Amino acid sequence: MALTAVFYEDEKYKNFYPLTHLRPVYTLRAGILPLFRRVERVMDLSGLTFLTRHQLAALTAEQYRDYPVNIIKKGAGEVLFINGRVRSYGDLPTLIKNTKLSTIFKNNGETVAVLFQQEALEHIPTVATVEEYIKEIQNSGGSVPDFETTATLYGYGWELVEDIEKEIIADFQYMKVSGSETGGAKVHGGAHILNEKDVFLCSDVEILPGAVIDASRGPVYIGANTRVESLAAVYGPAFIGANSVVLAGKITASSIGHTCRVGGEVEESVFQAYVNKYHAGFIGHSYVGPWVNFGAMTTNSDLKNNYSDIRVMLNGQLVDTGSIKVGSFIGDHTKFGIGTLLNTGINIGVCCNIFGGSLIVEKEVPSFHWGNSQGYDTYRFDKAVETAQRTARRRNCTLSEREIEMLKHVFDNTADREGVVEF
Repeated sequence: MALTAVFYEDEKYKNFYPLTHLRPVYTLRAGILPLFRRVERVMDLSGLTFLTRHQLAALTAEQYRDYPVNIIKKGAGEVLFINGRVRSYGDLPTLIKNTKLSTIFKNNGETVAVLFQQEALEHIPTVATVEEYIKEIQNSGGSVPDFETTATLYGYGWELVEDIEKEIIADFQYMKVSGSETGGAKVHGGAHILNEKDVFLCSDVEILPGAVIDASRGPVYIGANTRVESLAAVYGPAFIGANSVVLAGKITASSIGHTCRVGGEVEESVFQAYVNKYHAGFIGHSYVGPWVNFGAMTTNSDLKNNYSDIRVMLNGQLVDTGSIKVGSFIGDHTKFGIGTLLNTGINIGVCCNIFGGSLIVEKEVPSFHWGNSQGYDTYRFDKAVETAQRTARRRNCTLSEREIEMLKHVFDNTADREGVVEF
């Protein structure tokens, strides 16, 4: 029978702030593919649908036009609701094949997935959470049994960073098998490629003299129309998205989204699209949202001097990561002035403007904050949007009305906004 997958969010999407202010958790990534596309590696599906927060629905539908958003077609066979925080699928594919009943699949008390047989969905209204589906069935006298699975879930953003290397390897193997585009790459004399069999160059990639692509420790995938300039080194496992430029410096075990400009040193980090790190400076063990700009020599700490576990401030609460290597989590459209130094395990919101050439000692900087550790003001919304629009135009893009609406939603729901910046 046909199987449709529906990715949904539970309340723990808030554990991934600021990255999930403007996107569903299942559109984040650790490797090459976003989380929701990992299902392709383990299951054959007849369709894929998104369920998300109502305020995000319009923007998500605009950005992912190939997938229905908050719409579930009935009568299409079995429907598998998958928690968008899914980390590994474990035995879930086998369990789904073997069950004939609507079933809740759990791991350590958390719902990983829910399988609904067609008949269980016939009279269920389309709603935005799986919990409401289950309650509707229970209220009508039905039941959905629980079953334990070895499939696991992400709990926090730093766990995505922990998985970069193994997920790039897994995605690389899957994408090569599925016939990704090749041909048309230009590797100049004087460029050096190590372990060439594990280097994948899409069309119109250009590797200039003096550049190094080293896949001896893991594969390297470089997207179409990307240029790797002289004195740049990429060490696998690594992914560089399409239309990007890699400048002098080195990228190690990182996942860089499309249309980025990356120089200096980047280690074990995820950059979403349109990130600009043109100059020298170090970013490590971090997750960076779209449209972030790093001024020259902006550098983050990802290791404490005493090598103790790092704690991250998340939504006002300190959380022990259990790891000694954690860098920065940076929301969309945030900008850093030259020489900015970021504290270990720092969490910085959407549309911040941080400058002054000093150490930012806070563990958490809320969205729309302007200044540094000497003092912050509120970044006036219209001015923040004006800057975001100007930045987008520099990449021949336009900030959509739906994205502006979501930015306003974040602005209106950000606490601790005193004072207004007039410039």
